[in-house]
Amino acid sequence: MLKLSVLTLIMIPFSLNAQSALSILEKHFESYGQEEWNQVRTISVDGKWVDEDYHAYDMKLTWKQPDKVRVEGKYQGKSYVEAYNGLIGWVVAPWKDQYEIQRMDDAEEIVIRNVFTAGSPLYEPREHLEFSGLMDMEGVLYNTFTLSEGSFKRVFYLDRDSHRLYYELIENQFGKEKVSVLKVIDKYKTYGPMLVPTSVIFEGLDMNREFVFDEIYLGTGANDSIFDYPEGQ
Repeated sequence: MLKLSVLTLIMIPFSLNAQSALSILEKHFESYGQEEWNQVRTISVDGKWVDEDYHAYDMKLTWKQPDKVRVEGKYQGKSYVEAYNGLIGWVVAPWKDQYEIQRMDDAEEIVIRNVFTAGSPLYEPREHLEFSGLMDMEGVLYNTFTLSEGSFKRVFYLDRDSHRLYYELIENQFGKEKVSVLKVIDKYKTYGPMLVPTSVIFEGLDMNREFVFDEIYLGTGANDSIFDYPEGQ
């Protein structure tokens, strides 16, 4: 007679769960062409961002490994810049109370840090992800992975068939204030084996925003100084 200890019976589902999670991630990264994305150091994007009243504004996005990003353009005839240099997020924009260079607030920094990624945003923290099983979003069940670092939490919602990311819930606690932002990806397009969102939408902010990516250029180069907080400010 085959006898299994209680410990063995407990470990079997955990082992199967881990194998399933690993398989989902492998298929997810493959669908994004992650190996090709890993060779890219700089990216430029021409597009637009759309406010909650559906007004569209021209936008240029510059991204540099590992996590530097700059978004700039014109808003109602005036220039704006939003940037993150890996440590500090800053902005100068006509929709702010003061049209001058200033530090981003917490929600703004969450948006600019997550507006674009070379490939999948799950890749960099892949070794720290926890498989959270099936979770509902807008009436649909998704495979989910959670990244928790202190008060910071991200939940990724992957389609069960295509393994593509369609929602990302980003939460953080800043003192007594809890910031919660939902990132929505509706559609994708491909550049050879590489998968790119056509747009990303950020909900749950004072000003909901959609970033539309029209044209993407790889390996364009970018000086670190364009991301840095301007000296003397």
